[in-house]
Amino acid sequence: MIKFHHLCLCIFLLLCCACNASGQTDGLGFYSHEVIQEKRTGLALGTTNALCFTGSFELSFEISFIPQQKNYFGYVVRIIRDETQNIDILYDYDPKFGDKHFRVVLGDSYSHISFSIPGLGINDEWHTIRLKFDQQRGMLTVVRDREIVSEKVNFPEKACYKIFFGANDYQSFRNADVPPMKIRNVQVKQNGALRYTWPLNEENGTVAASAHGNRPGVVINPLWIKKMHRNWQPLQHFFVNGPATVAFNQQKGMLYIVTRDSLFSYSVASNKITPAAYTTGPQHIFSAYQSVYNQRTNSILTFSRDLLVLGSLQPDSLSWNKYLDNPGRSPGYSHFNKYLQGDSVLYTFNGYGFFVYQNDVFSARWPFTGNYHRDSTGGTITPRYLAAAGGDSNGVYIIGGYGNTSGRQVLNPKNLYDLHYYDAFRHTFKKLYTLRKDTEEFVFANSLVIRKEDNAFYGLIFPKNKFNTTLQMVKGSLTQPELQPVGDSIPYEFLDVDAFADLFYSPADKRFVAVTLYSPDDHSHTRVGIFSLYDPPFPVTPPAAPAAGVEKKWWLAIALLTVTLLLISIGARFRKKKTPPVTGVTTVPENNSHIEAAPPQASAVYLFGDFQVFDASGAEITKLFTPLIRELFLVTLLYTLKWERGISAEKLKELLWFDKSPESARNNLAVNIAKLKSILDKTGGCEISKDTGYWKIKTSGVLYIDYLAYLADTRQTVKPDRADITAMTGIIRRGSFLPAEEHEWLDPFKSDISNDIIDRFLRYVAITDLKEDPAFLVQVADYLYAFDPVNEDVMRVKCKALVALGKHSLARTAFTNFTRDYRKLYGEDYQPDFQQTIS
Repeated sequence: MIKFHHLCLCIFLLLCCACNASGQTDGLGFYSHEVIQEKRTGLALGTTNALCFTGSFELSFEISFIPQQKNYFGYVVRIIRDETQNIDILYDYDPKFGDKHFRVVLGDSYSHISFSIPGLGINDEWHTIRLKFDQQRGMLTVVRDREIVSEKVNFPEKACYKIFFGANDYQSFRNADVPPMKIRNVQVKQNGALRYTWPLNEENGTVAASAHGNRPGVVINPLWIKKMHRNWQPLQHFFVNGPATVAFNQQKGMLYIVTRDSLFSYSVASNKITPAAYTTGPQHIFSAYQSVYNQRTNSILTFSRDLLVLGSLQPDSLSWNKYLDNPGRSPGYSHFNKYLQGDSVLYTFNGYGFFVYQNDVFSARWPFTGNYHRDSTGGTITPRYLAAAGGDSNGVYIIGGYGNTSGRQVLNPKNLYDLHYYDAFRHTFKKLYTLRKDTEEFVFANSLVIRKEDNAFYGLIFPKNKFNTTLQMVKGSLTQPELQPVGDSIPYEFLDVDAFADLFYSPADKRFVAVTLYSPDDHSHTRVGIFSLYDPPFPVTPPAAPAAGVEKKWWLAIALLTVTLLLISIGARFRKKKTPPVTGVTTVPENNSHIEAAPPQASAVYLFGDFQVFDASGAEITKLFTPLIRELFLVTLLYTLKWERGISAEKLKELLWFDKSPESARNNLAVNIAKLKSILDKTGGCEISKDTGYWKIKTSGVLYIDYLAYLADTRQTVKPDRADITAMTGIIRRGSFLPAEEHEWLDPFKSDISNDIIDRFLRYVAITDLKEDPAFLVQVADYLYAFDPVNEDVMRVKCKALVALGKHSLARTAFTNFTRDYRKLYGEDYQPDFQQTIS
């Protein structure tokens, strides 16, 4: 048994670790001059309830600038006092102030306060800015890190303030000039005591929660940084003529799309595409060609797998060194891998074409003399395509793919999961390991991002047996057979040699860049998709939300209390009384006071929101469910609960193993049923059986399933009242039904549930006086947006309820967000205006 004083010591050490940890991936990013005025970001604090102070107060925040932007002009923060005077921090280009571009503006005039931030436009380091309003001394002081600048300014003893970061549309103080920045940890102190805090650590929504003091902020066009580390951002989608290849300039963060008549240059930093026609005339680009960027010569090399076709394009002059000949049969092998060693030797590996898989290694030295080398050591790696490759200074890592030892497509090819290293100096392959494959079959997009310092790689995987599929980024080890999914998925249309995907990394922007190409049929055009994800990428399933933050001033008290307990425990040799552990307690946030608490987590299955399963002791066992076992469990469970009869073995094989032979499908079913049984045993109230001839999930009263609770409430409710809606929202507040699961058989379940939940809510609203509890209606409406983000009826209820609460600006913001999403979805404007909506 762990002694009490040992436990106290452990707690203290853990608290110290938590205190020292600093989140580098939180904050609010601001859309700036790269978008139109209506889409720029703004944060408003104190607009609903003004921030009023007596005496002195201080505003502080951390700020970082997005590197490599052309325009940094704009308002960092605007503070409005008593609706009459503005105090601004502005970034200005006026040359008379030298390199001190940050100016404090009082009303319509510059003050004498100016300062600079080092590294602007070069790095994205965080800096702290504090504005001290000293009422007694009549002094305004700005502290930037350690730089202090002051000026005499008179302040009234009592005043109320509104604070705007970035863009705002407030009365005559409106502003649309926003620098490309990030803000976090906004704090307000009064007479030295902390009064308000906005951490800005959200992932979604337009509300900036207040961690200290009940003053939530309002965000327009938010760019939450945490979300950017988990969700791939679709940056560009466009068409080009004919086939296309891609290359990436890491130093400049520039992606090149090479087409038949033009070069498309895409800047990751500015999100801008620049097309330009070749000065040497159209070029013959074949769909099987690939390209790489040569940093030393500032050129793009385009080539075939056997390197018999190899040309160079200068991005600056847009000129080719030669005209590429029409390809014959030999260059027609696609999905090969490439590696440029030291900007001088180009290698190609693997490939597929004409029903044959390849394993040859070709190399050519640049500048190309017309000679190439064919490496005979290629026989040590299985012929394949759809593998991924990423190099270091000495060689290249190659993982995965699809093929077989004979190289013949007709002789039972299969997915490959081995990792090899090709030594470019010794011209030898070395097998490092084979992945333990416990998920559905997958192959790789073309490139790996290698992190030697972390002994890791990043790549994109996808199943090759689907057209409408998704790319999933994974983090793997260079020495151990481990893969971890990171980030969410990217939509991808895969049709063998007509589709291509690649992954790059931009160190300057600290972002991963994924590119998808789809050139169907006659290759008359190519659809290009560009996506980005911030580094470091977060795991697919976010960790459980931590407890509310503890203010720094309490850490000393916690430490002293821990030490005191430690000293007391030393004097007691035995502790006869034990405190039973508390498990499975779910904390209900303050703003959910209208909604009843969720059930305990022990022996529980959650299908609304993130899929989660907890065993009998309250430990989460979700990670035991591989994608295939999870789908097997879900389809069996839903068929059992919805129709009570379960699902036949034939139907399971049709849904999950349609591409397998009858014998292989039967074996796969048996193996995975056995795995599922062992997992379900841990829940203490769930098992899978086939007593009736159908596979069914049997549950006991011990096991809680939120979908079962939802069905029970649905079947009993005809005219929902307040208690019914409260019970329903207690279930759906986790999110929509299995949002991360995309299966054709699941779509009817999702549709029925969404329609039923919204209909029940609207039936309740129809028989309820909206003024009885408008806050409750707003809360429920926010949950329903997860099921249907552009439901007009729900939006109207929310806006009317906000107006009833006197929150007119929030109502207008909710309406604006709805019309924006409506336009994106339907391609047309929402017709009723705001006044018609709330009338």
